[in-house]
Amino acid sequence: MQQKAIIFDLDGTLIDSLTDIALCANKVLEELKIEPHPIEKYKEFVGDGAKVLIDNAMGHIGDETLSQKALERFKLIYEQNIHNNTKPYDGIIELLETLSTSDIKLGVLSNKPHKFTKMYVDKIFSQFCFLEVHGQKEDIPKKPHPIGAINIAQSFDIPCENIYFVGDTATDIKTAVAANMIPIGVLWGFRDKQELQDAGARYLVEHPDQILDIVSTSSPSCK
Repeated sequence: MQQKAIIFDLDGTLIDSLTDIALCANKVLEELKIEPHPIEKYKEFVGDGAKVLIDNAMGHIGDETLSQKALERFKLIYEQNIHNNTKPYDGIIELLETLSTSDIKLGVLSNKPHKFTKMYVDKIFSQFCFLEVHGQKEDIPKKPHPIGAINIAQSFDIPCENIYFVGDTATDIKTAVAANMIPIGVLWGFRDKQELQDAGARYLVEHPDQILDIVSTSSPSCK
């Protein structure tokens, strides 16, 4: 039987972190005398890393120096408020409990800064064995570049075509496609069905337990 693995995105896939992200970013905007945004608006801003988030929230106002200053301020505020509202989506803990009894290897690949990615996984999912957990690092291109996902596959010693990549944005789906992995789009996250379909999602799921059905019944190498 072929060895399988699942790589999960973090924000919008495993955890609902939108409120904390929005509140911290809005605090930075208020300090800069820029109009803050409704929390739901941040669904359009997230997914491509903290720098893009802040640039989007600022409306690209100001120069690179101001943008970098705002980014560093956001990271500081976010670290101080990292777990205030963030929690796993309904069904995620149950999904991971079931997967932990299988021989499926698990990883996380996020565009959230690596430090925060590790903090969240260690804090919220410490009881589960994620063999590889990676956030955005300066020396590795962020998603949708496939190298981060491919590196995890090599660590797992599993062919990319036997790995499911689960995420909530086009960035995640494009990463899976570029890495020759199986893209699963989740519909409880930050983006809509159309975006995931257009990006090339092979499967769309409305609840985490559907991921179990896909992984247990599908043949990874089937195209």
